[in-house]
Amino acid sequence: MEFHIHTLHRGKFMSSFLLLLFVVGGLSSLIPFQEIVKIIIVLFTIPAILFISVKISQNPSVWTLTEENITITFPDKEISHPLSEINHIQSLTRSGGALYVIHFHKKSPARYWRNKLFQDEDDNQHLHQALINSTVEYYKF
Repeated sequence: MEFHIHTLHRGKFMSSFLLLLFVVGGLSSLIPFQEIVKIIIVLFTIPAILFISVKISQNPSVWTLTEENITITFPDKEISHPLSEINHIQSLTRSGGALYVIHFHKKSPARYWRNKLFQDEDDNQHLHQALINSTVEYYKF
């Protein structure tokens, strides 16, 4: 079964968000207004900064769940995890989406950040149901 999930590149998102926030803050410091006006300008630009950061860091993925593997395909790479190597999968709800954490028996966890900000619906609910019905342990928090 295939599931289209709106995922973000977390590092690119955080870097672009902070960079744009500092740029807007720096530019507002050049404006010859009172400090409170500068702060208000920066606060009102945060939604635009968030929107731009999300658009820059989009990394849509297709999750394929079979009896043996879970495969996550991004535009530039494909990652396959055998279910036999997975201890459990967690879905941690976040304000902007969810964080999928795949815990393995012998190696460090893999994390995938699902985004729901400025996006159409994706197949998250269908993926959730498929993971519940699969052989791997799945926890949703």
